[in-house]
Amino acid sequence: MLAALAFAASVPASKLLLVGVSPLALSGAVYLSAGVLCGTLFLIAKRQATATRQTGAIRGSEWAWLAGAVVSGAVLAPVLLFVGLQRVSGHAAGLLLNFEAVFTVGLGVLFSGEHLGKRGWLGALAIIVGAVLLSISGEWSDASSLPWTGSALVVGACALWGLDNNLTQRVSLRDARLIVAVKGLAGGATSLLLASAFGGFGHWSLLRLVAAVIVGAVSFGLSIVLFVRGLRHLGVLQTGTLFALAPGFAALLSWGFLHEAIGLWGVVALGAMTAGALLLATDRHEHRHWHEALEHAHDHEHDEHHQHEHTAEQLAQLPHSHLHRHEPLVHAHAHVHDVHHRHRH
Repeated sequence: MLAALAFAASVPASKLLLVGVSPLALSGAVYLSAGVLCGTLFLIAKRQATATRQTGAIRGSEWAWLAGAVVSGAVLAPVLLFVGLQRVSGHAAGLLLNFEAVFTVGLGVLFSGEHLGKRGWLGALAIIVGAVLLSISGEWSDASSLPWTGSALVVGACALWGLDNNLTQRVSLRDARLIVAVKGLAGGATSLLLASAFGGFGHWSLLRLVAAVIVGAVSFGLSIVLFVRGLRHLGVLQTGTLFALAPGFAALLSWGFLHEAIGLWGVVALGAMTAGALLLATDRHEHRHWHEALEHAHDHEHDEHHQHEHTAEQLAQLPHSHLHRHEPLVHAHAHVHDVHHRHRH
């Protein structure tokens, strides 16, 4: 939920920053800021790491998953969002960001075999209905004669972020700060190079640069770190659906800080999409499932899945991280799609 709130603040802030600034340049600035912040935090943590607090470096084929996440979520998606924000109002764009949850959930079901119950599908339907109501209600900015162009760009950004979320889930066991550092530095540098090659950077001032750095650190750096940790502990569906609260936060912040007008259909759309997000977030399931033998390292405490041997040094710190082995196990209990429950349904 904190990740959702941090990201939501970027919508009204970016709407203001985009005046006279290239969308590519703004995308590069905010992602580069996030990458520098998280890279610095990762290096500090690495120096202070102990035997019970391993750094979780990215390994082998995980770089391929992360590369896909960088291209889709750190290069293409923010550019589409910022271009779309030039064509629609802040609160309309904020509500359309609910489509990120729909794409995240849909791709999670399709590619990861995660389970979505009737409550979850009703939630996804409510979000789509709310977005359609918003689109046909005239809740768009008068700055553009092609509102569907702006809405399509925002929805396209959501599709790319949904893909990014599913790719990032494959490396979510690793240090979240390192993941965001790689995504931020690579995505930010690429966007700035593209801005330099195609159209320039626009009109920047010191104040606008400082504001972009703050937006990048909070709305993309902190937000993505929290989101990656959510993927580790909750899986794609639960994390993506809780993050679906972000568009409602964004719409409220836009109404409050940008003083944008709100009509009856805007209120109805907000109600429908918020209800859909809550339905998605409360979708649960329980069934008999099989845990295969697994050996890995991550932050954990001594729950039912972590009854293994420890040294005295490891027991002195909770939660702690060390290499441990899970023996095969068959049981039934209510669960989400965390790192120990990524089985097919």
